[in-house]
Parts: sequence; structure tokens; C-alpha cells
Amino acid sequence: MQQYYWNVQKKILVQRDIIRSLLKDPKVIGDYYEAIIMEAVRESISQYFAARRGVILSADGQSSRECDIIVYSAAEYGPLFLSGDIVVINPEAVRCVIQVKGTLNRENLHEAVKNLQSVNKLRPGIWKLIIGYSTGLPYNELVKVCADSSCVNGIFALSSTNKTETEDITAQMQNFVELLKLIAAPTMYQTKDAGDYVAIKTSGEGRIEGVPFPD
Repeated sequence: MQQYYWNVQKKILVQRDIIRSLLKDPKVIGDYYEAIIMEAVRESISQYFAARRGVILSADGQSSRECDIIVYSAAEYGPLFLSGDIVVINPEAVRCVIQVKGTLNRENLHEAVKNLQSVNKLRPGIWKLIIGYSTGLPYNELVKVCADSSCVNGIFALSSTNKTETEDITAQMQNFVELLKLIAAPTMYQTKDAGDYVAIKTSGEGRIEGVPFPD
């Protein structure tokens, strides 16, 4: 399976390169980056869940920032608002939120963390993930920033320009998809909420290996 996921990862990076060669507007490029990951997410989650861009809104009127990808239970909850691929949904319905970045650097990583902190205030049990197409930062530094946030539950980089990288970047898509499959399976709904750790990978029978948040 590792070779299959590596091929999927390479395909996504090729799609990124095509978009970059055709378009110049950073906002439009970012939208296409999100669309590519959205498609991969939809292929990974069970039919009981939906994935859309939007905002999470609580009963008392508090809302998250705009979320790139919201994975929510479409079978158990109706959205507060739905138009095309845009959704407004209550926190109880949300299983996972994913922020997508073209390049993960220190500045936009902290911006992604802020977005996810706005989700965490509404319901801490929501899984909060970040995925980037590339990074020049060491993977362990990315994980440390997420752990120090006491909020983000997973970060994945599909390619790296860091010459001292020790993490197996070729396994990042596999780790991302297998975590998604675990947390967005019907039998797991609301029974395995996000914990106080950054998930690195799954290791069979629902076990998750990760780095704990600091005390």
C-alpha cells in the first residue's frame, strides 16, 4: 500500500505543478490547491460524511474563521446553510477541519494554527489538521509548533526542500489518509475525539502514534 499512496502523493504534486504553470494569481492558485486536497479527502472518508469549505457556527452565535475543509456527519446532521461547496455547520456535526497550505513556512503555519484555534474554542474534540504541498522546515519543527499550540492534532507535508530532513516524507499522504479513514469512519463517530497530541500515524486496531501536547 505504501507504493500506492506514494503514487497518489506524486500525482497531487504534479497537479500542483500544472496549476502553478498555468496561473499567476495567488488567491486562485490557493483555491485550486484546496480543491485538489478536497477531492483526496472525499475519496478517503466514508459515505456518511461530507467535506466542504465553510464556517462552524455554535448555538450562541460564536463562529470559527473560514475553514478550508470541514468534514462533517451528513447522515446525522443537517447544515445550517449550504450552497454548492460552501457550508455553515454546528460544532456537534463536525468531525475534522483541515487547513491547506501551498508552502508551509513559519508565518503561514502560525496563521493556520490561529484558524484552528478558532475551531477549538467551539468544540475541542474536533480533529484539527494541517496539510501543505511543500516545506523548507524540518518536519519535527512543524510537529513541535503544532504540539506547542495545544490545539493542532496533525500536520503533513507532501514534499520537502530541507536537506537535513530525517522524516520519511514519501509516507506523508499515507499517514494523512489513514488518519482520515480512522477518524471519519461511521463506527468511530464521536467515540474517538481528538486527544491532547499531534497524530503522526496510525498503527492498526485504531491506535494512533503521536507527540503529546506539553503539560
